[in-house]
Amino acid sequence: MSNHLALIRALADLQGNPEQYNAACEHGHCVVLAGPGSGKTKTLTTAMARTLIEDVIDPRGVACITYNNECAIELEMRLAKLGIKSSDRSFIGTVHSFALTQVIGPYARCIVGLLPDDFRVATRSESRDAIEIAYEKVFNDAGNPHDRWRFAEEKRRRDVDRNLPSWRGSNHELADFIEAYEDELRHSGLIDFDDMPLIAFRMIKDHPWIRNALRARFPVLFVDEYQDLGQALHELVLLLCFEGGLRLFAVGDADQSIYGFTGANPELLQRLTKRDDVRTIRLRFNYRSGGKIIRASLGALGEERDYRGVEGASEGELTFWPVEGGHELQAQHIAKTVLPALLSRGLRSEQIAILYRAAWLGDKVVDSLERSNITYIRTDSNALVKRSSRLARFIEACAGWVTGGWQVADPPYERLVGQAIGLVYGGRVTEFEEQALSQQLMAFLRGSIDSSETTHVWLQRFQQELITPWQSISRNAHQEWEVCLEMIKRTDPRDNNDMLLTILSGRIDGTGRVTLSTLHSAKGREFDAVILFGINSDDIPNWRDKKSPLALREARRLFYVGVTRPRKELCLVYQKNHHSPWIAELYQRSQQP
Repeated sequence: MSNHLALIRALADLQGNPEQYNAACEHGHCVVLAGPGSGKTKTLTTAMARTLIEDVIDPRGVACITYNNECAIELEMRLAKLGIKSSDRSFIGTVHSFALTQVIGPYARCIVGLLPDDFRVATRSESRDAIEIAYEKVFNDAGNPHDRWRFAEEKRRRDVDRNLPSWRGSNHELADFIEAYEDELRHSGLIDFDDMPLIAFRMIKDHPWIRNALRARFPVLFVDEYQDLGQALHELVLLLCFEGGLRLFAVGDADQSIYGFTGANPELLQRLTKRDDVRTIRLRFNYRSGGKIIRASLGALGEERDYRGVEGASEGELTFWPVEGGHELQAQHIAKTVLPALLSRGLRSEQIAILYRAAWLGDKVVDSLERSNITYIRTDSNALVKRSSRLARFIEACAGWVTGGWQVADPPYERLVGQAIGLVYGGRVTEFEEQALSQQLMAFLRGSIDSSETTHVWLQRFQQELITPWQSISRNAHQEWEVCLEMIKRTDPRDNNDMLLTILSGRIDGTGRVTLSTLHSAKGREFDAVILFGINSDDIPNWRDKKSPLALREARRLFYVGVTRPRKELCLVYQKNHHSPWIAELYQRSQQP
């Protein structure tokens, strides 16, 4: 099917929702405010496909900035279904990846003295060393440099434009600390993660020709989950789109802004909607959840919104599970009572998620599930596969290919090659480079088919035959090559953590796995049923949330994100007589007609 025909069908599919259709067809600056389940990703990918096919002439293309790599992979997969394959015409990735591969990488060497040609991204230990050296130079006291750095980090992310008086005026000691730290990195030919958008901002601001070069290549800039991306991205958007001439298409929802600890600020999205040169479109229909869950979600949020379900859709179910005891007993109750109840009603394990506030709570759920012989897949920070890492997702995809995916092109080999190119080169490659990379990859994959290797042994070979040679030729300065080593360590058979390769790939016949995730990691995902675990008076909100109105508001938004994940059923598990105060509001709203 040609991409033109796929686009016609995609646009026709949106015509039943005027807001989605109008957004996909917009030709000016546009902000789409998209609530949970409102078809945000569908609207965004259709708009990107339409722009690439109708508005932007090859070889020009579009750039799309996402919150994390998992979002980028999801967009690439959806665009592929519309006939739009990853290519030099389009960039899809995080703001850090955009800054590094589209601004710093191509243009930094044109600016004398900015960065050495062979700069690289600092490791965690190198950053810690630089912090300690900088602290001694600036403060030279007995304090903890890393405690002070947390405040410096916040300032660094917030005060992007250092030409403004606020840079030194608000706290000159922190400014000195940051500058000393960056000087220490540069002395060693290093930049760090937060450097990327900051350096890119200064390059674009001080050198209008870079702005022009970016506009020539990417006349349209798409931004997904705008509310999560912080001050640096906002300043880049103002420079590129409202001074530099790129057209902006941004999608977001201030009610789902839950990453304040990384510098996210929902007010930045709201500022865009107030501009006279930006069209704001609100997506009102929730295609995901039943009416009762939608009403309950507004009780969880604590504010009114004009969201509505689709006519004829199921109301959905809410169930409340008070437990006489703390986290351990609540986790046991999930394994012994709540999950069996859901399964008895015909829900499938792979469409059930257990969500919780922090990864240490996930450990308690794991203990209970394993005692009940319930299989699971974990996606929090204690998981084997880091979902936000492109390398980890690539390793997982390769495992899926060699454990049967090669027979049905799931995933397609071409996609694996494209991912490998992105990992190693971060962008354009010669035909020779692509062929060499493909030959290495295919040799490894063929050697893995029908192998009896465990995950640990297979990962060791992956590290030796692919990662090691790829590191030596990599042009991608920002690549988490150590991820494979971490996975090897986590599957060490001496700790009884090794597993069949089919477990890593998720290809265990007949055994669906329950998903375990933090509320933060579950954002953007959906399931038939969701179990919210640990909704206790001291957990949601906790004592940190109560320290400020802003923190309390973000905690409420986090609860809202969890409540809006299910399609059919929401189960709340909590300690009896010690439940979160927000549960009562949720219940009251769910009972309204």
